[in-house]
Amino acid sequence: MKIPPVYSINAEVVELIAKIDASRQLIISLSPSPQIIQKIQRVSLLKSSLFSARIEGNSLSLENLNGIDEKKEKKEITNILEASKYLQSEHDLKAIDLSLIKNLHQLVMNNLTPYPGNFRKEMSAIFNQTGVAIYVPPPPTNIFNLINQLIKFINSKKERFPLIAGFLAHLVFEKIHPFIDGNGRVGRLLISAVFKVYDYDYGLVVPFEEYLDEHKSDYYYFLNIGLKQTNDYLLFMLKAFYRQTEKIIGLLKSEMNNKNKVYLPPRQEEIFQIIKEHHVVSFDFIKRRFLQVPVRTLRWDLKKLVGANLIVKIGKTRGSYYSII
Repeated sequence: MKIPPVYSINAEVVELIAKIDASRQLIISLSPSPQIIQKIQRVSLLKSSLFSARIEGNSLSLENLNGIDEKKEKKEITNILEASKYLQSEHDLKAIDLSLIKNLHQLVMNNLTPYPGNFRKEMSAIFNQTGVAIYVPPPPTNIFNLINQLIKFINSKKERFPLIAGFLAHLVFEKIHPFIDGNGRVGRLLISAVFKVYDYDYGLVVPFEEYLDEHKSDYYYFLNIGLKQTNDYLLFMLKAFYRQTEKIIGLLKSEMNNKNKVYLPPRQEEIFQIIKEHHVVSFDFIKRRFLQVPVRTLRWDLKKLVGANLIVKIGKTRGSYYSII
């Protein structure tokens, strides 16, 4: 396997990179308030995690995520979210190393596989929807050497465009397929890690996974041909990223134009969205969604939402209900 594969920075690639960088400059120049940044960042991180899981077959959506009790599908999403937050906390990431990749896999596959963070020790294959093997990754004996070649390529920064470096890293990682399971989820997180190494920042997470989920068959097609037709793969990924930057700009402008918008702390925002989704809820219903939060704190959150005229309390006893105004 040649790392990186053969590719060229042609006119189409340059044009898309220029559009994305223009979007990046616009996002930075809009200078939204810290409250708006916090809200959109929270939603973007959740979208990034949710849609990365959905690409792999998870059936949950933004609408039903809060109303679901703990189970495997929700665990898949919360694990990716924890891994994303871990990456975001690495403010001074100067290089990719083996421990970072294994740490990401440990977080993504926590309580989902017996051996999180360990490379596969057996042959594997990637199958299409009909069960036909469409790609056989390298044998386990080659994984360590290939991953080190990939790490060397990333850290060398020989590719001057961070976007291209990130997307190439993702492609090669998926072709190495170092783990039994979780390669796609870790590989998409690797894109964000490469951006950090290049100090390529939007001030916000761009949930490009949403576009990939919406165009899943195209995504898998271009990954499949990526080593041989690398430019086609790169153009698809650049288009995906550009579309999502446009969505972020739209969200920012909408929030900034809404002068009467009330910005809530994260937990209160989540409680408000749950009540909004279910129309009328009991305190016990809320409590079951926040088992780690003290009852007194939840009552204080609800009191704040009532005081902000966002919800109304129905009844005065401990069996009270809450509804959207």
